[in-house]
Amino acid sequence: MNNYKVKNLSPHSFIVILSILHALLTFGSLFFASVVLIKSDSIFLEFSTDKRIFIYIVPMVSMISYFGSNLFYNTQLANITKNKSLNEKLMLYLQACALRYAFVVAAVIMGTIAFGAYNHIFYLVISLLLLLYLFKLRPTKYRVMADLELNLEDQQYFQKVKEEIK
Repeated sequence: MNNYKVKNLSPHSFIVILSILHALLTFGSLFFASVVLIKSDSIFLEFSTDKRIFIYIVPMVSMISYFGSNLFYNTQLANITKNKSLNEKLMLYLQACALRYAFVVAAVIMGTIAFGAYNHIFYLVISLLLLLYLFKLRPTKYRVMADLELNLEDQQYFQKVKEEIK
């Protein structure tokens, strides 16, 4: 189906790539939220009587992002069959993680933009809670092995730091 050749990676390099992707998205979103917070003139704590649509949209998008990313991620993990090689499983896992992180980051950016527009702390709190959740999703070698439910042979092979994954 796919006509491209995938380079074999070592377990260490795979975790490094996944960690760099996660760190860039997490700290990029945190930096963006920090800049918007610093540039804001004043911060409002109470809701005004006017009907802003973002009061409904930001929490709804955040919930959809949270639950949708988990649903998508779990669906992708279920589709990774036991017959595939470890390298193919890891590439599919990398794609699933990247999309999971992207769902959450999109909601963080939307909440931050709403905060920048209206200076209401409600939007920033939602964005920061999603950032905490994103930070919790930090990839580790043991999380990868648990998520992929690797058999004993693949786990032992994955523990070898410098060997290429076949």
